[in-house]
Amino acid sequence: MKIVSFATLVPHWLAAVLSILLISQAAVAQRPAAYRLLPEDTLLYLRVADMPDLIERFQETSAGRISQDEQVRPLIDHLWTSLVEASAGLEDALGVPLEDLLSIPQGETCLALVAPERGFPAVVLLIDAGDRMAALDTVLEQAEFGMFQQGAYRTIRDLDGTELVVNELPGGQRREMAYVQRDGTLILGSNSLVIESMVDAWNGRASSRLSQNANFTAIMKRCAGDEDEQPQITFFIDPLEMTKRIARGSLAGQAVIALLPALGLDGVRGLGGSVALATEQYDNVTQVHLMLDSPRKGVVEILAMRGGDLTPEPWVPADAVSYTSLNWDFETSYNALRMLFDAIRGDGALDREVDRRLSTPLGIPFEQDFLQALDGRVTIVSWMVRPARLNSRANLLGLKLKDPKAFRQTWLKLVDQFSNQLERQALGGNEYWTIRVPRPAEGRPDQPMLREPDPAIAILDDYLLLSDSSELLKHAIVTRGRVSGSLATELDYKLIASRIRRQAGGDSPGMLAFDRPEESLRLLYELATGDTTRQQLQSRADDNPFFGALDGALQENPLPPFAVIARYLAPGGSLITNDATGFHYTSFTLRRR
Repeated sequence: MKIVSFATLVPHWLAAVLSILLISQAAVAQRPAAYRLLPEDTLLYLRVADMPDLIERFQETSAGRISQDEQVRPLIDHLWTSLVEASAGLEDALGVPLEDLLSIPQGETCLALVAPERGFPAVVLLIDAGDRMAALDTVLEQAEFGMFQQGAYRTIRDLDGTELVVNELPGGQRREMAYVQRDGTLILGSNSLVIESMVDAWNGRASSRLSQNANFTAIMKRCAGDEDEQPQITFFIDPLEMTKRIARGSLAGQAVIALLPALGLDGVRGLGGSVALATEQYDNVTQVHLMLDSPRKGVVEILAMRGGDLTPEPWVPADAVSYTSLNWDFETSYNALRMLFDAIRGDGALDREVDRRLSTPLGIPFEQDFLQALDGRVTIVSWMVRPARLNSRANLLGLKLKDPKAFRQTWLKLVDQFSNQLERQALGGNEYWTIRVPRPAEGRPDQPMLREPDPAIAILDDYLLLSDSSELLKHAIVTRGRVSGSLATELDYKLIASRIRRQAGGDSPGMLAFDRPEESLRLLYELATGDTTRQQLQSRADDNPFFGALDGALQENPLPPFAVIARYLAPGGSLITNDATGFHYTSFTLRRR
């Protein structure tokens, strides 16, 4: 017997119509994303695309994998149990325990600040609760009961089949909590008109939405990432409009608004970005874009970053914890600052202030002998001074000089001026100066966790080096004397530098940074396992619940060897580019397999 399918009995045109209707019905049933519901004049926006996916992605990051390691998990579980016990009061206030509260978001979650036509900006919260709506209802009931006790009255309005609940407090100024629940989604806010407009957008009524905001869409496009780097978190802020709306109705606020064009801040179009976790190549990728008008003026013009060579200098130690280098046009920044300062305080005001505060006390013309001597390259290096202490992370600042021989004469003038505070030292044919810092006669036995300040200064090659640690400065001098051994020759740096070139595309970065999270975490590990730290923790455990819980957790579940933690960690980097649309920042950490 021949079997005839249903499809053969239905004309092709009818099958096509049915397919279109089914697709259309599915599209209608699906709620639009938050940025398609929020009004166009949204001032602040923070969105998690899918909360369970974010948690799952986090578990795949280095931090998540460390927390799940079989040798670390008992400690994490102990701390979590202590946190749950300590939050017992939260259950009394909200009606649900902490674990139930955290489990409520089951999809998209968004927090926003919206500028209504009248009144103060409204807070809006959107949560996809799914099958956790019962727990959310309990929290809402507690909130409504609290407002009822303050004299609020409750009304319900029908919005084409969707109930809008409004709890309004008495008084001249509108103070209310309004919300709708629909298809497992809660939209809650402090202004019922804003919530109503979002329901209208949900129902397909045409209106201006955040997705139509040109600044928002341009920034989101810049921060979207590659196909395998779709962000789980996105954010946007309109600082100019936020300032205007918050200052609305205030005399002092109007004065601030009137100053914005003079300061050039009316050219700031928006700030936004994204965070992607556990992509194919990266542990995490963060992008931030500051959108600016062109040409720039005022305060914004002071940000004179420029592209250029950012290769680590020969004196940057191979074992540096982090390295940041940038190219900056100091003269352009200073001239822009002068114009801005003088426009507010009068002609010549900045020159007089600099002369009074810098040139006269230092005994040199600051702009001529110092500012104009800088070539524009600035490098900051971090390095760990052992043994581990709270301030073990020492920093070294390098300023490239146009003419180091000429600047040396300026420096010698400063040495003569402050001879009682500077002491000349020598190392391998190079001289440097340590700065005498007053210390207690018997040291600081009461603060064993702190490193004594030990600043030092040197002119090395064509750089002025300043450090808060003479040990780090000496390490840089020794590194410079080696044939190899600087950071530029390290394989992990080369790998990050190649990824930075890929992230920058055709743009030349104005800033480049390299970071070794392993070394920063090693310091915390040494502090946590050190005898001094453990003794101080135990001494405070009785008086402080947090320290008590931490002490108990570490006693019952000691930390494993650091190698267990280090195997999950990989280096990272970041960069900033400066183009016609503004500044773009990208930060990433490699993914350890």
